[in-house]
Amino acid sequence: MPKAILDLEQQLKSERSFCISEMIQERSKQIVDATKITTYENILFDLDRKQDSLTWIIEKNYPKYYQLKHESKIISVAGIQKKLNENTTLLEFFVSDNSIYAFTISKKEIKVTTLHALELSKDVEALRAAIIAKNTIVFKTISYKLYGQLIAPVKDKIKGDQLIIVPDGSLWHLNFDVLLTQNDLSYDPKVLSYLLKEYAVSYASSANLLFAPSKSGLQSEKRQECLAFSFSDSEIIDAKTMSLATLRAANYDLPGTRKEIKAISDIIDGQYYFGSQAIEANFKKNASQYNILHLALHGDVDNEHPENSKLLFTKGNDTIEDSYLYSHELFAMNIPAELTVLSACNTGSGKIAQGEGIMSLGNAFQYAGTKSLLLSSWEISDQTTPELMRLFYTNLKAGMHKAKALQQAKLQYLNTANINRTDPFYWGGFYLVGDSSPILFKDDTMVYWVMGLGVLIILCIGVLWYQRKRRSAW
Repeated sequence: MPKAILDLEQQLKSERSFCISEMIQERSKQIVDATKITTYENILFDLDRKQDSLTWIIEKNYPKYYQLKHESKIISVAGIQKKLNENTTLLEFFVSDNSIYAFTISKKEIKVTTLHALELSKDVEALRAAIIAKNTIVFKTISYKLYGQLIAPVKDKIKGDQLIIVPDGSLWHLNFDVLLTQNDLSYDPKVLSYLLKEYAVSYASSANLLFAPSKSGLQSEKRQECLAFSFSDSEIIDAKTMSLATLRAANYDLPGTRKEIKAISDIIDGQYYFGSQAIEANFKKNASQYNILHLALHGDVDNEHPENSKLLFTKGNDTIEDSYLYSHELFAMNIPAELTVLSACNTGSGKIAQGEGIMSLGNAFQYAGTKSLLLSSWEISDQTTPELMRLFYTNLKAGMHKAKALQQAKLQYLNTANINRTDPFYWGGFYLVGDSSPILFKDDTMVYWVMGLGVLIILCIGVLWYQRKRRSAW
């Protein structure tokens, strides 16, 4: 998606909003200037014509972006309930100036609840600050307060143990699974009553995006398991690409994010790019061929202009690519992965857009066709992320759905982590957005069955040959 088109789309949107605002303001006056109203109406008409033309260009040239952002097919409540299983509840929030409304939809029920949180944005920001500062006292107070305002009033309406949350406004900056369900007396982060212990939580930008049927024919194609990249500086410019199986057998020390990829290589197969090969061109060439993308890269978030947010690859001598993968470039790419893991700093942060969630790097991967994303809310820890990722992929490989795999990975981490690294800062930053379905991996047991059958056939042939030889001797 060319940046110029995104800029024009945003400009038209801003001009239209300004024109409507001015027209409303003029109409509210006691003496209305009819000439001004007519002028605004003419401007609005002209802007709508330009928007229609631009939308037609987008639909024709960038159908995937158009489908996700401009198609207005609304899924009904009955349609949502049909998609939900008995063990799952959709919890959607709507935040207005004066009130918060919570819509709980389960397989057989729908309820609307009015919530009261007068200082919501302030509390969400304070909770995040307390987590990053590892301030357990402040964290406990605000976390339990937010639970009482947002979850407790709808607790009896949540069915099952899988919770899909559609946030709104500042709630996009809240990781719900770190909320405390009780006013805990303990100050040990390991034993606190996290919502995580009750529900496998995932998020969606909207019910429409989550449950809309995919129109990409490439979704059904067989793809390889995992494509992994890690950021590298000039210290290892001569490094080469390697398979995850080769990395699995490596016994030498690995710096930084490569430890993270090494942990993954013990569980799944695929291809790993690092050093001089971890360049933007190699990503663009291979991204559409894998079920899982794991990008342990640096991220640079532009909150004012989300389309300029970018992932940083190794700098190379490429005259076409600049080593920065921008959000607006992703809009034009085809990335039909089952899961993209953006294991970098703040990959899940960004500007909030109504009905679209956070305009983050992850959001751009969704436009490119990725079914689900694992993102980070703050600057993650290099010390603990490799272990958390190892547990997450182990659970995925065992057949758990993605939200369950992440929930159990966090709980398993809490049960085994060093006492100094159990604060929510170390494990609570990751969250899952999108389709939570399990990933089908290659059945490794088939390989062993074939090998076993081969050995059995060889043994049978050996026995027959031996018996014939004995008979000949007689």
